[in-house]
Amino acid sequence: MNDAEAPHRGSFGSSLLVALGWYATLLAAIFVGRAGVPTNPNRDCSAAFDCLKPQEEFLLAAIIGAPVLAAMLLTTLAITAPLARRAPSPVLAGTLAASITAGLAVLAGGVWQAAR
Repeated sequence: MNDAEAPHRGSFGSSLLVALGWYATLLAAIFVGRAGVPTNPNRDCSAAFDCLKPQEEFLLAAIIGAPVLAAMLLTTLAITAPLARRAPSPVLAGTLAASITAGLAVLAGGVWQAAR
């Protein structure tokens, strides 16, 4: 008998938490980046949504982007399961799942733009 143990594989829950952590990091970076830009004092506020504060812009983007984010989370959920079984660590599986999902979202956005 071989006394060597099988390599430890990452769990699904840990891999999913890593992927969700990447999404939270990205959203926080966008929010901080947009909130740190000073506003132009001579801007024209005659059109709708021209004079929103960065926090209001983020809230509006969150409302409009909620269906996209929900689709990305469901895709990540589906992709993480097979990756967690094959990847040697949860960090690798979660990072791969988040990056594959982001790539699919960019591809879907490109196809949608081309179809318009």
